[in-house]
Amino acid sequence: MSFHLPDIHRDWPFPRADNPHYVEVASESVRWIESFKLFPTDRQRSFHAILPGLLGSMAYPNLSRAHFRTACDLMNILFAVDDISDRLNPTEAKVIADAMLDALRNPEKERDITEHRLADLVRSFWARALETASSTTIRRFIRSYEDYVCAMTQEAQDRQYKSVRKSMDEYLDLRRYTGAIKPSLDLILLPLEISDKLLDSPTVKELEMIAIELIAVANDIVSFNVEQARGDIHNLVIVLMDGDKKMTVQTAMDLVGQWYRKRGQDFVEGLKRLPSVDDGNYEVLCLHQYAWGLGNWVTANYEWSFESHRFFGEENGEVMKHRVVKLLPKAPPLVTV
Repeated sequence: MSFHLPDIHRDWPFPRADNPHYVEVASESVRWIESFKLFPTDRQRSFHAILPGLLGSMAYPNLSRAHFRTACDLMNILFAVDDISDRLNPTEAKVIADAMLDALRNPEKERDITEHRLADLVRSFWARALETASSTTIRRFIRSYEDYVCAMTQEAQDRQYKSVRKSMDEYLDLRRYTGAIKPSLDLILLPLEISDKLLDSPTVKELEMIAIELIAVANDIVSFNVEQARGDIHNLVIVLMDGDKKMTVQTAMDLVGQWYRKRGQDFVEGLKRLPSVDDGNYEVLCLHQYAWGLGNWVTANYEWSFESHRFFGEENGEVMKHRVVKLLPKAPPLVTV
């Protein structure tokens, strides 16, 4: 059985861009994360195939070399946390979440040798970031990361009890935070100084929310096949099918695609409500750079999904060209003796 991926970026107006420092800086960041020895050799190879640095390159094409290193490091951290947390129960997830937050709040503090290595990884990342990050980024990132790890813990609980969210709205209430999208968007602000008054205005908050939803739901679309095969439940396509047992994969995909394109139109319309740059106000100019960065992140997330081997393996190019995916069989449950 096969299904078609919806053509969600048919009218999306943000073309792909790449950071010129990609090759050199991404390699540095890989060597850095490898030094923490988070994974055995076989899982390390699989981790490299995700290409976190490539996502960083497309998501932050205009960052300087120093800022781009911060972005690459965060991409590596988030994929590592995602890989590790998927195997944790709620108690284990909470312990790691608390350690990572403490590392962000106290980057000068030497980490306890008994802690998970993710805590020291986050400490190292944030200590370097603080050397060059704007005050805007610094004051917003920790709040966003806290929301993320709280949602990560809730997702571990949902996973343990096989608790599928009952509606799209209920699902999105959690999904907006589980992918660490907001902390990632905060790094667009690395070179920018913008007041909270502007960033917290209704128009900007709406643009952020739409971008977060688009990134999260696009990920659900491209990751559905591998997630349904391994029995995951944290996916919008799965939520729709669970709510209507007669709904086919294709029907659910098409519904999600329709919703996505409508939200994309909402984002483009929202851009028109930003303050005018005609008077040359510096903060407003920065705000427009941030808004462009939000739209660009949506493009980066989608384009990277077909260049990484994370979702489609060696068939990624063919899937991107034809958007046809062969449904994977469900993996058998693990048997413990």
